[in-house]
Amino acid sequence: MNEARDRKRLEAFGENVRKIRERLKLSQDQVVANCDVTKGNLSNIENGNKDFNFTTLLEIAKGLGVHPKELLDF
Repeated sequence: MNEARDRKRLEAFGENVRKIRERLKLSQDQVVANCDVTKGNLSNIENGNKDFNFTTLLEIAKGLGVHPKELLDF
């Protein structure tokens, strides 16, 4: 595994999640109220500090009300 490459990808993904959330004018509390992700996990993902699995990606998309593809479009 290439840790530097993976870290950059996690940071870019997290930044994209935050941008989408802010564009939709949603707080982290509002997002997690609509999905099965904790606020701490969402915060860590947005900051690029947490790896996650596919089902978490789907949950975040559900919480934001967007298609999962939009989260990967960064």
